[in-house]
Amino acid sequence: MAVKVGYAMKLCKTNLFAIAVAPFALVALGSAPQEAPQGKLPDSLFSQAKEEDFLGSAACETCHAEASLSFARSPHAAYSNNPKQSYDKQGCESCHGPGSFHLDEDNPRNISFRTESAAETSATCLRCHESVMGKPHWAQTEHARADVSCVGCHRIHIPENDSLQNRAKAFPGVDLAVRQQTVARKEPSLLLKADERTLCGSCHRQEAAQFRLNSHHPVPEGRMVCSDCHSVHPTRATGRKVEPAKPNCVSCHGQHSGPFVYEHDAVNQWAGDGCGECHRSHGTSNPRLLKSFSRGLCAQCHTDKAATHYPGRTCWQAGCHIALHGSNSDPYFLSR
Repeated sequence: MAVKVGYAMKLCKTNLFAIAVAPFALVALGSAPQEAPQGKLPDSLFSQAKEEDFLGSAACETCHAEASLSFARSPHAAYSNNPKQSYDKQGCESCHGPGSFHLDEDNPRNISFRTESAAETSATCLRCHESVMGKPHWAQTEHARADVSCVGCHRIHIPENDSLQNRAKAFPGVDLAVRQQTVARKEPSLLLKADERTLCGSCHRQEAAQFRLNSHHPVPEGRMVCSDCHSVHPTRATGRKVEPAKPNCVSCHGQHSGPFVYEHDAVNQWAGDGCGECHRSHGTSNPRLLKSFSRGLCAQCHTDKAATHYPGRTCWQAGCHIALHGSNSDPYFLSR
């Protein structure tokens, strides 16, 4: 009998403890902050957002007046302010995410473009630009592999005092004196952070330095820009657009395009690097962008002739092999 009474008292104490603790447990569960969605940006925000989570750009202007004004000067404004766009691709929230998530006191979340990774930043841009360039296309580029995002070159907010000089100030590593001598062939896009020479040269320092050599393509003079030769990023229309050098070169140097009856294999890219076999595209200290201005240039391939031929300074200046790009009459390129 004593055992039963003791067991009953123990059970009663246990139940009373459970009843007393239960309300606090419910409060704790109710006050637990909402967990952030799993996954990478921007999908982790937009995938869980409902239409009512988007507050509209007018709500952003309250705190971000300057950013709102600068965005109005951007070419993006005409597209994102279009009411025919879906609600998740309108205004500020099309890039930065739903406003209600940003205003959540317990767990504020948005896309800032300053702290996100390059992959997340570019994925955000491709939400709207996917019809022009899909994620697989972007992933194939050298910029993507080097963790360079879209905002590394492009800007969305246009300041009121926008000018080429003010844009260039953001790139102190580029020689201002040399840059001021450049006569721009055309005004750069508003969406670029600077003119192409300044923008590309801020990362590609070695190539930028080669344009200061005696023989160079006229990029410093403003008669060419980097994108005349380089495809910065592909589109759905162009694919990856990896082309050999020769088709790119002969778009300007058509006199060397051929076809010739007797092709120079190196130039035709059958056994060499095409135009790059003899020329350096950005600049050299030799005339005509040549890697070497002597018969040693030819001897790089024709080693057997180096000890038996003595044409003087160069094989072509001696008056022998005058048709180095190809000939229609002589297999040894002795005549055109």
